[in-house]
Amino acid sequence: MVLVAQEGGPPAGGAEFGQILIALLMFFVVFLPLALFVIRERAGKKTLIGRVADWMGEVGGLPRWAALPMVTAAASGAAALIGVYWDVPIHMELGRDEGPLANPSHFPIYFGLLGIFASGVLSAGLAKGKLPARTFRIGPHWRVPMGAVFMMATGLVGVAGFPLDDVWHRLFGQDVTEWGPTHVLMIGGGVCVVLGIQLLRAEARQVGANGVAIRLQGPILAGAWMMGASTFLMEFDLGVPQFPMLSQVVLVAMIGAWTLVYARMSWGPGGTLIAIGLFLASRVLFSAVPFLDDLHIAIPLPYLAEAVVIEVAALVIGTRKDWRFGVVAGLGVGTLGMLGEYLFSQWLMPNPWPADELPLFGVFGVLAGLGGALVGVWQHQRVEQIATRPAEDGPAEGTRAERFRARHLGGLVGALLVVGTAAAVVVPQDPPPGLAADIQLTESAQGEKVSNPHGGGEPRWVDATVTLSDPALGDEAVWLNGFAWQGGDFYTNPLVRVGDGVYRTAKPLPVHGEWKAGIRIHVANRVMALAPIYAPADPAANAPEIAVASGSREFRSEIEFLQRERKTDTPAVLWTVGYLGVGFIFAAMWALFAWLYTAAAAGASESSRRLSKLF
Repeated sequence: MVLVAQEGGPPAGGAEFGQILIALLMFFVVFLPLALFVIRERAGKKTLIGRVADWMGEVGGLPRWAALPMVTAAASGAAALIGVYWDVPIHMELGRDEGPLANPSHFPIYFGLLGIFASGVLSAGLAKGKLPARTFRIGPHWRVPMGAVFMMATGLVGVAGFPLDDVWHRLFGQDVTEWGPTHVLMIGGGVCVVLGIQLLRAEARQVGANGVAIRLQGPILAGAWMMGASTFLMEFDLGVPQFPMLSQVVLVAMIGAWTLVYARMSWGPGGTLIAIGLFLASRVLFSAVPFLDDLHIAIPLPYLAEAVVIEVAALVIGTRKDWRFGVVAGLGVGTLGMLGEYLFSQWLMPNPWPADELPLFGVFGVLAGLGGALVGVWQHQRVEQIATRPAEDGPAEGTRAERFRARHLGGLVGALLVVGTAAAVVVPQDPPPGLAADIQLTESAQGEKVSNPHGGGEPRWVDATVTLSDPALGDEAVWLNGFAWQGGDFYTNPLVRVGDGVYRTAKPLPVHGEWKAGIRIHVANRVMALAPIYAPADPAANAPEIAVASGSREFRSEIEFLQRERKTDTPAVLWTVGYLGVGFIFAAMWALFAWLYTAAAAGASESSRRLSKLF
């Protein structure tokens, strides 16, 4: 989310060159000392970091290449996560940035991602002594744990998101949404470090690390993975999602099934409660942090129904029958778990799940729940095979390797199922031609007093009576809300039905200054549309003013209003190349995840070993 200063309002393009140089300087300030450490450590010289790692290893009962890097990765991931939970509401309240260094939330994100990459480098530099049986060969006399490789990779993906974000904005304009392609890279790279820590922990267990504390890390890390992956639900938590509600259903089912199945198999009875406890504790912490407590951090969907379903499934059929347990748990998450989420949504969420959509939500919930549960089983199997394999063993060979590779199929199918399901529902559809609303506005003196950091205009608030051109859509809508944001605050409230196809706002809408207000509608076939009521002129984004007036307003694609900064004259081929490029990087990270876990657990195939030697 980086910008360049222009006249006529906050900038809407790439960062100023000076700010790019400052960001590069920050990068080198972190990594020049780190490079010197690696050079000295690999040369066999004593280093301060090496002494700290040795001490932490003795205290924690871990090898030096796991103890310090795991702590560094966890702290860095937490910093990046706090930054994201700080950053998204800022953009909902204030709109786009004045510049990347003008937004304080960008600093914990940036340095957190640098720290994640650094943790992988630390692990690689400290890789001496007893190492796991399967390692990644960097040089003739340098082998590093697979977990170190994945931590470096996730950190690199996250850090790469920053310059790619600037390029994206220069080509396509600003995309003020958490789910912008390069934003997904940064967030995804940051949260996936937990998968690297889980792998590094398994490798540490293989060389002798043991005890209750090490075992307890299983469900704790599952909770951390739930906490990180749930970041992608943040727009739904805050009530301003820019993607269909089916996306929320898929993510909730997938995340809940994956993390809780893994937690239950890692710890035994009660493992799901440990994971959920950590997850909910993080949200309580966010509400207590001074600079976050006024930013609408919502109580999340708590995954409690899924936890109960998985605990019961484990008690009835056991977890030793891995795939059978995964299938039953996934089916339970997709049915009873989604029913529980529906009930929680009526109580907690800004946009409750509609009862009429439960059959559809159940279908997608089952698909995503099955996929997530199978991935959780697959990951736990790999972790246990890594942890229980003698460190001196060589790569698996012959029929043993063939059987092992055949057992990967369930996890692979589950992963593909999740990806296919999510891809099928995340793309919003434009409204049908002619969909409009007659909007009658009346002045209101009941508006809230909210400071406008951009200034401009006398405070003005209006109530709206909305008559839909297609009355049936109001009854079928997933949500039909009065909406306002980026004027110093943001909020969304369901319209109140007063007649057939006639609704009124439950709360006055601000129509002054930098506020942007309108009527949002989302129907089950993924149509997401907005009838604008007011938006200021935005010369930097080439967006004209939308004046306040009663009358007929045509519903338009939401993205045209919520992301006014997007460029409309960029050739379609560039959009295609941009999405494919970012998608390739993200897919490559997940392919590396699968390969590293597989290679560490049973030895890579001959072709995979040759690939490792290339690096």
